[in-house]
Amino acid sequence: MTFHWSLFFPLSKTVRWPTISFRCPVVIWIFLLLVRNRSKISNSLVCVTLTFSVDPAFDSMYKVNLLNYHDGVVNWVPPGIFKISCKLDIYWFPFDEQVCFFKFGSWSFSRDKIELAVGDFDFSEYLPNGEWIIFNSMVNVSVKYYECCVEAFEDIKFTLHLRRRTLYYAFNLIMPCFLTMVLMVLGFTLSPETCEKVGLQISVSLAICIFLTIMNEMTPHTSEAVPLLGVFFQSCMVISVLATSFTVFVQSYHFRSHHNTHQMTFLMRFILLEWAAWLLRMKFPERENTIDTIKESWRNRRRLRRDTITTFNSFCLFIYSLHLQIVSKVKGDQRTCERLRVLQKIYDHVKMIRERSDDGVKESLVALEWRFAAMVVDRLGFLAFFGLLATTTFVICVRAPYLVA
Repeated sequence: MTFHWSLFFPLSKTVRWPTISFRCPVVIWIFLLLVRNRSKISNSLVCVTLTFSVDPAFDSMYKVNLLNYHDGVVNWVPPGIFKISCKLDIYWFPFDEQVCFFKFGSWSFSRDKIELAVGDFDFSEYLPNGEWIIFNSMVNVSVKYYECCVEAFEDIKFTLHLRRRTLYYAFNLIMPCFLTMVLMVLGFTLSPETCEKVGLQISVSLAICIFLTIMNEMTPHTSEAVPLLGVFFQSCMVISVLATSFTVFVQSYHFRSHHNTHQMTFLMRFILLEWAAWLLRMKFPERENTIDTIKESWRNRRRLRRDTITTFNSFCLFIYSLHLQIVSKVKGDQRTCERLRVLQKIYDHVKMIRERSDDGVKESLVALEWRFAAMVVDRLGFLAFFGLLATTTFVICVRAPYLVA
């Protein structure tokens, strides 16, 4: 800290030694720079003090001699370390900018006794910091009136505009988290048959929790604002949990079949197997899927059900009438009756075999439909979560005040 001031009474006015200068201890009136807290200080000889100090020592400077010139100019350069409190706004962390200031003023002498002159920052001996850069600096003088006195008091404020360097956080937190989320999106490309599909999503969620814990240790513990990086990690956490739940839902679709009484409704089959599959350019095995077939299927949705019920009822009536005719004609012929019983047993066995075969084919078809529906839902999840991750990253990058410092 360097002080320059002029005395109203020069120490040498003789013609014989017009340029004499000397060093002396503190025996003349000086600007004594001490540290003041926010509490009131009474009966003090302090002339200029530093406000908002957090230094435990009242005077943080080392006492040195003064250099006094013949024209009354006094030069005093006491070394010292000044500690101040600076409120941090972590809303944009790690793309944040902080403003801190050193405020010097007088407790004892008003403006009419001391006139503070504006100086400037001297960065000739400044050592660059690995976490912060000095973006801007300014010095201004202000006048303030206190309740205790009618006089005006001046103070000088040295303001530092600091900007945080982002390379460390981008390389150690943001990029690993983003790459982990890419693995989450790529997990949707795995086949639903693999059991590692859910395990991968759970591992991604645990990794995001670790990154979130590391970020919490780097930021100050405050409830006034949520840092921007924390919003990004929380968004990734929510996306990862939703992706895990979505993967479980996809696998539940994949392992459904006719055997466990899960059958698709017409609306579900139309949306997943036809409309969504056509939209995603996916084709069901041995089935043509175009916009014309989709329209035709939607127009015939009621007619197919009505024709199925009518055909079933007609077939039952035909079998019943045929049975009555045969019984009435061969009622007195025992040999014919025995033959009919044998044919009935053969028919029952063939019918049972055919029903089992039809059930197997139907179950295979239903299982194939559910597996294809799981693939369609999985593809929809891939596109949805990819878009959600890209949108979240884009919004965070746009809202940041800067990206590289």
